Amino acid sequence: MKKFAIAALLAGTVLVPLAEAAQVRFSSPAWRDATYGGGEFNVDLGANGSIDFQSFCLEKNEGLDFGVNLNYTTDAGAWGGGLAGGTPDIISEGTSYLFDMFLQQTLPGYSFATGNAVANAARAASGRQLQDAIWALEEEQAVNFANPFIVMVVGQFNSIAGAMADASSGTIGVLNPTAPVSGIRRQSVLINLPDNGMAVIMLGGSLMLLGAARRRLA
Repeated sequence: MKKFAIAALLAGTVLVPLAEAAQVRFSSPAWRDATYGGGEFNVDLGANGSIDFQSFCLEKNEGLDFGVNLNYTTDAGAWGGGLAGGTPDIISEGTSYLFDMFLQQTLPGYSFATGNAVANAARAASGRQLQDAIWALEEEQAVNFANPFIVMVVGQFNSIAGAMADASSGTIGVLNPTAPVSGIRRQSVLINLPDNGMAVIMLGGSLMLLGAARRRLA
């Protein structure tokens, strides 16, 4: 029976109960400015102890739990919608543009270096500026036109209205977490979906298969 389960897992044919879910765990980077509630946040897809990328939140009226496993799905927008922008709230062109460059560490003016107090402080300041820009672009707070990242997207999309329009590329999406037992929504964060989310879906499916097989073999 054990051999059959392993063979079926490798073939991708193990049936998984619907109760299984892809999971994520969040933590706070050492350099993060923790005084105002925004990012950067460490994202551990699969909740297996690794840090896959850093992200930023989208809704100012929802919390984010650190150090606990949360279920998640991905979408083009934040489920809860936050303070404004509709439900679900599709991310903006400006948010997608900025976060894509942030992930590639090519975002002009962002201090990516870490490792000492000066570098950490500079990265924390950059993170807060980018988080404030994202909140403004998602209609969670007023737009600060002096924010360098707002200046950047207004130039890229020709106006603040253009920068706040719904994103159409599909390469950047939203990770929507929920509490495993209660199903209560937690803070939505940004995620890269280069293939419209198929890689993340396959990762979640693989993790569910491994969990199911582990229980069968126990």
